Order: sequence, then C-alpha cells, then structure tokens
Amino acid sequence: MNRKTRELLIKTRRRLFGQNIGNNISAFRGNGLDFAELKEYSYGDDVRKINWNVTAREQKPYINVFNEERELNIVIAFILGGTIHFGSVRQKKEVMAEILGLLSFSAINNSDRVTTLFFDSGVERYFKPTKNPKSIFATMEHALDVDVLGRKTDLQALADYLLKSVRARSVVLLIGDFYEKADLSFLAAKHELYAIIVRDPFEERPSFDGEYDLVDPVSGEHSVIDIDRDLLSEYRKVLESHDEALYEEFAANRIAHTKIYTDEDPFIKLVELLK
Repeated sequence: MNRKTRELLIKTRRRLFGQNIGNNISAFRGNGLDFAELKEYSYGDDVRKINWNVTAREQKPYINVFNEERELNIVIAFILGGTIHFGSVRQKKEVMAEILGLLSFSAINNSDRVTTLFFDSGVERYFKPTKNPKSIFATMEHALDVDVLGRKTDLQALADYLLKSVRARSVVLLIGDFYEKADLSFLAAKHELYAIIVRDPFEERPSFDGEYDLVDPVSGEHSVIDIDRDLLSEYRKVLESHDEALYEEFAANRIAHTKIYTDEDPFIKLVELLK
C-alpha cells in the first residue's frame, strides 16, 4: 500500500470514529419489498404502483413490480474520465477516493454489503460485494492509482449497465464530475439513487486571461486559445446551463444529490446528504 493511500485511509477512518454515515444509508430500506422490474400497465393492475416519472417520459403507463424483501446492497460507481485529473486545491480523483472510502467504511460498519465498480465507457474494474473492511483498502488504492487521462466518460452506458446488472433493490451511489448527460429515470425508479458531484472551484469560475496552450485530458489534443473576459463569461454560461439541466433531471426523478468542491470537507457534505 502506497503512502498516499495509507494517509487517506487513516483520515477516513478517523472521521468515521464516533460518527457513522452508514446509519443514514441504512434508513433507505423501502417498504419491505424488493423492486423487480417495470412493466406496462394492464387493466386490473394496482394504480398505486404506477411510476409517474417513467410514465411521463415514455408517454404510456408503467407500473413498479416488486418481489419479497431481500438483503439491501450498497453499490458505489466511481466514474472515470480524463476530466477528474484536475484540481487547483486537490485533484478531483483524490477527493472522489476519499468519498469512496467514507461511504464504503460506513456501510460495512453498518453490516451492509458494498459493491464497487470503476467505469468510464465500460467497466474498468469490478470489486465484488463484500462486508470485509480490508477490501476497501484495495478499492481506495485503485481509485488513487488508476490512470484516468485519455479516458472518455459515458454516463448513459453506466446507467444502462447498472440497470441490467444490479437486480435487487439497492442504494446506488454515483461519484463523478457529471459533465455527461444521461437518462437516469429507469435507474432511479428501480433503486435508491444518489449523485455525488465532485468539482474544482477553478473549473467553474476561472479567472485568467491571455494566450494558453490547453490540453484536452480525454483526447490529448493541444489547442492554443486566446482567453479573455467574454470567452470566460460564455464558458460559465454554458456550464451553468448544463448544471441546471442536470439538477432538473435529478429533481424529476427524485435523485438525491450534492456537489462537493475540492476545497470542501467531503465528510460534512455527505452527512448533510444522507441525514
């Protein structure tokens, strides 16, 4: 285990001593039923089980179908992409690793099983369900060591993968910078879904001008750009519009979410999200 991983492990476990985020996660056990699937409404079906979000999206009625209750799983998706290799305070990737550790240790301390997967446009690494705290060491080390430059994020592919592969109703936590768009309605209808957005304050409110050689962290392409106040203003407007659409998607599908900046304490923001 490298030094950075060890330091981050010590930090996360100290923060959890005496305060357990997992107690909040465990509150989401539904009504004693396990979601099985969505199906089109048929005459005689219980109208109380109509999923109105999906019905509105598909323009025809769908209902939730349930099985008997099963053990709840915690599924954490660490979203990889070249854009998380950035940070004016701390790298976004490092903050995401800390969040991963906090959530994983909390869930395990609460006797819940944790599944962790790393995903860009497909599954990069999968860690099977576990209640063993030692397994979290490996996931955090991978989060810190994985090379994200050149990786392209496909949030829709992740949503589709989770919808197909996670069968039992679960608490699903997505950790990433969310610069991609996706239809999360079906995933949110099936699972208790959380979105944890990690951003750097500088990338949202940049304040510099002049000619710069910028490198695309996904394609690796260089572009010499003359940056001025008007260009920065337009950049901020585009980003604000993207985030507004993202929040509307979350609100429409009752997806709990928070934004954590690289200069903030992830522990405090997670407690606020999960209380």
